[in-house]
Amino acid sequence: IGNWQNTNDNGNDNGGEEFELCHGEMYDTILADYLVGAMDGFSPYYQDQIFPRLVKHLKPGGLLHVVGLNPIPDSAPNDANIICKMTKLRDACILLAGHRCYREYPIDWIERHLEKAGLEVIHSSKFPILYSHAAIVRQLNVARSKLSLFPSKALAREMGQAIDALEEESKVATDKSSTGRLKLGFDYVVSARMPMEKSVNEGKPKDEL
Repeated sequence: IGNWQNTNDNGNDNGGEEFELCHGEMYDTILADYLVGAMDGFSPYYQDQIFPRLVKHLKPGGLLHVVGLNPIPDSAPNDANIICKMTKLRDACILLAGHRCYREYPIDWIERHLEKAGLEVIHSSKFPILYSHAAIVRQLNVARSKLSLFPSKALAREMGQAIDALEEESKVATDKSSTGRLKLGFDYVVSARMPMEKSVNEGKPKDEL
């Protein structure tokens, strides 16, 4: 689910917490699986509010696990730069088709905003990404799927040629790699805990205990 805002299709407030998604539901564990990165396509500009929104459904002592992709850099050394070019080409095609791209957030942004939401970050893990030729082609096919929506057939034709050229370049690079893959960036999992509620006696004067 990418849209956690309490609005209707016209962007207007639906009127009250009782209309919120998952209203009143509480959980021991919440998994936000690539949620933050996907939000720009569904509820843009709400990313800084998503953790407070999810925290409303987390029981005391409960865990929120956030899975994400660290943003791909603008450039990288050697053949890894193919992944940077792939990302730019895919996103350019998405935008030229009039659609919204996903927007990934770095792990330190996630950790900061979890803490701002009142959670305690207890563990963070990073998982390096190894791109096979097939994985690269899947992303390039996303770009290809947008060509028919371009405002100009000439532009679509030129972009299609650029996609074909990058697919060929990636095949050569992965074939010569000792692992058959190109390494760049990482996925991450950040785990944060909701503090336990204060005991009913905490803060009372001693003569009332």
